[in-house]
Amino acid sequence: MKKFLALLFVLALCSCAFAEGEKLRDTDQLKTERLAAQRGTVGQFVAEDLLGDNKATLLTTYEKYVDAVAALRQGKIRAVIMDEMPAKRFVNEVDGLAIMDKALTEESYAIGFRKGNDDLVVSVNNILTEMKAEGVLDAILEKYYGTFLAGDSSSIKPEDIDFNKGAEGGKLYVGTEAGFAPYELKVGNGFIGIDVEMCAYIAKKLGRELVIINMNFDALPTAVSTGKVDMICAGITVTEERKENMDFSQNYVTGVKQVALVRADDYEK
Repeated sequence: MKKFLALLFVLALCSCAFAEGEKLRDTDQLKTERLAAQRGTVGQFVAEDLLGDNKATLLTTYEKYVDAVAALRQGKIRAVIMDEMPAKRFVNEVDGLAIMDKALTEESYAIGFRKGNDDLVVSVNNILTEMKAEGVLDAILEKYYGTFLAGDSSSIKPEDIDFNKGAEGGKLYVGTEAGFAPYELKVGNGFIGIDVEMCAYIAKKLGRELVIINMNFDALPTAVSTGKVDMICAGITVTEERKENMDFSQNYVTGVKQVALVRADDYEK
């Protein structure tokens, strides 16, 4: 958490060279503007579609969302294309930001697995079905969508999440990118978030110890396909392209949106 707050402080100090001229009113205007996205995410694909033939010159990708947001505040780009919930957290914690009203896409998140790892896929799907039926998943979502995004994240501590340490069934290695709050966030030497708590529950049901492997988002598909991790969970959208290289669980979150994060004084509703 201290690291994230430090990054927010850096964002707050960024000089804002706001673009002069017509303010943003509709997402159609973004088709000819300088945009940013996190590398390897659906946000990048959406931005590329928006820009078409201009994507090579108008799109900048970053390894971390916070770097893209810093570029936005410095006036280097006009909007960041990203998932709605992380965008809401930036709006809540960094002054001068806004989310354009019109969502760009709507999608669902699932857990990714190495192709052919059918036994683990079936086991995880059974656990997810149970979590939904018993209200466990809804409780985790409410915990983070409510308390966490409302700014009371200090009440959520990594040490309070049961990773089932020392489990006799061995370890469950899960790859993630822990800069995607409220789904995953590195706090000190530990991790919190929707995906973290969901995977902790899954690991316990499997009789295994959860081990989080934190890496860049665009490295996750390779990590699972080569067996570096057992599964990847980082707010991953199921796409036809990704299905060619990995298998997926059932959806655990639906109706999530890609949105445009912009500077508040550059946006007129």
